[in-house]
Amino acid sequence: MYVQPTAPRTIGGVIDDAIKLYRASFRTCWPIALIASVVSAATVLYIVSRFPAIATVRDPAQLWRLVQAPSIWGWYLILSIASLVLLGAIIACQNALAVGETPLTVGQSLAAAFARLHRQLLAILLGVLYVGLVAVIMLMPLPAALKFLGAVAWLIYGIYLWGRLQLWVVALFAEPAGTLRAMKVSWDLVGGHWWRAATILTVGIIIVLVITMIFGFLGGLVFFMFRLDPMSLIIGNQLIGAAERVFVTSMIPALMVAMYYDFKLRREGGDLAARTKSLQTA
Repeated sequence: MYVQPTAPRTIGGVIDDAIKLYRASFRTCWPIALIASVVSAATVLYIVSRFPAIATVRDPAQLWRLVQAPSIWGWYLILSIASLVLLGAIIACQNALAVGETPLTVGQSLAAAFARLHRQLLAILLGVLYVGLVAVIMLMPLPAALKFLGAVAWLIYGIYLWGRLQLWVVALFAEPAGTLRAMKVSWDLVGGHWWRAATILTVGIIIVLVITMIFGFLGGLVFFMFRLDPMSLIIGNQLIGAAERVFVTSMIPALMVAMYYDFKLRREGGDLAARTKSLQTA
C-alpha cells in the first residue's frame, strides 16, 4: 500500500514508491488505460481500412505520401488530444491517492483531466514553438558552421529544459496552478536535482521498454506460428499493443507522481534548513 513518504527517498526508494502507487491506482487506472488502448487501436484500424495500401506498402517514400492525407492527420490530432485527456485522468487519480484523498472514480478522473485540457494544450504549444526554433536557426543567413553550433546549442538546452520541466504535468494536477505556474513549480523542484530526476525517469522508461519487448516477443512468436496476412498482422499487433498498454500506460505517470512528492520534500527541507540557518545567524 502506498504511503506518502515523510523524508526524502533514495532513487531506489522513489522507484519502490512508484510501484506501490501503480498497484494502488491500478484498479481505477486500468479502465482509463483500456480506453486509451481502444481509441489508439481503433484509430489505426480505421486509417488502414480507409487506406488499405498502407498494409502492403514497403517503400518509405510511398508510405509517407499516403500518410500525408489531411484526413489521416485529422485522426491523429484527435488521437493526440484524447491521449492528453487520458494521461491527465491517470495522473489525477494517482495524485489523489498520493495525498491520501478519497480515490477518484474513472468519471471523476476524466472530469479533472478535461478541466485542465486547455492548460495541457498551451504547454504543448509552447513546446512546439521551441521545436520550431531550430527551423528559424536553419533559415537564418548565417555560415554553415554557426548554424550547426546553433542547432547543437538548441538541442543541448532542449534536453536541459526537458529535465527541469518534466514534472509540470503533475504540478498541474497537484497544485492550483495554470500552465506557466506548473512549469515554474517543476523548474524549482528539479533545480539542483537534474541528474537525479533524469536517472529515475530513465530507469522507469527502461522497465516499460522491457515489458513492451516481452509483449512484442510473445506476439511475434504467435504471428510466426500462424503465418498471418498483412491485414491480420496489423490487427493482431493492435490487439497485443492494446493489452500491453493496459498494464504499462500508468507506470510512468506513477513514477512522475512519486518523484514529484519526493522532490517537494527535498525542496521544503532545503527551505527549512535555509530559514533555520538564517535565524541562527541573526
